Amino acid sequence: MVIKSQIAKIEIFLLVNVALLIILYSIPIKDNNFLENLCIYKLISKKECFNCGMTRAFLSIIHGNFDMAITYNRNSILVFPFTIIAYLYSWYKFIWKKK
Repeated sequence: MVIKSQIAKIEIFLLVNVALLIILYSIPIKDNNFLENLCIYKLISKKECFNCGMTRAFLSIIHGNFDMAITYNRNSILVFPFTIIAYLYSWYKFIWKKK
């Protein structure tokens, strides 16, 4: 029974991640003016925070455009791998850890 539930969780993991990659990859990075004003801190204070441009940078990394990602936020190249590790670890806990 445990094996079947783990297989089901792995299938959910694969389905969710394939769908997520398709959705994220389908967002155009060349014309993403709709992503310009996502930062609430910048809207209120008119100053950029350390996280400004991270969404656009992550989308650029997903598209393989690392130069553009660095242009949006220079820390994105360092933060992206840690974000992926944290994301995968949460799935690991969901699939393999017992309650």
